[in-house]
Amino acid sequence: MPAKIKKEKQDKDSVIEQDLKTEEINSEETKEDTSQETDKTVEEPVFEESIASKLETEVFEYRDKLVRKAAEFENYKKRTSEEFLRLIETATENLIIKLLPIIDDMHRFQDNYKSEMKSEDLKKGIDLIFGKYMDILKNSGLEEIEVIGKEFNPELHEALLQVENPDVKSDHIVDQHEKGYTLRNKVIRHSKVIVAK
Repeated sequence: MPAKIKKEKQDKDSVIEQDLKTEEINSEETKEDTSQETDKTVEEPVFEESIASKLETEVFEYRDKLVRKAAEFENYKKRTSEEFLRLIETATENLIIKLLPIIDDMHRFQDNYKSEMKSEDLKKGIDLIFGKYMDILKNSGLEEIEVIGKEFNPELHEALLQVENPDVKSDHIVDQHEKGYTLRNKVIRHSKVIVAK
């Protein structure tokens, strides 16, 4: 075999050897990369599991706080409604206690009534009891709505009729059919009135 051909064959063999070595090196690097990736994939689930457990703990804590707050709010609602009912009962009780002397006066009036009593004496007795009664209600905040000669106001008055009256201005009240009242500046009953055209 000539030397030239021999040399070419040796060159080819060395190139093939180098290619094989390069392939081996590349395959080793690939193995290292995949082993590192598998290490990473092994680490990632552990990391995700710890985050999941933290989130689960937080969710449990928030749910617990929410349940406690809801229970506290329910207790607060019950407590305030009971206090409100007690307040109403106390207010009613106080008013009734104030009215008890009127009931006593009415009983005394009934016990002392005689058929031969003069009508003036009866009227005086009734007026005294009624005056006492109205004083108690006024002290509790009740006020009578004044109407005669006043201009009609739908917030205070309820018109029953409109009549011609040359002595009274138009839209002013001529007469009152039923008295109206306010309780601490709130209308509790409108005055029923007759209004001039």
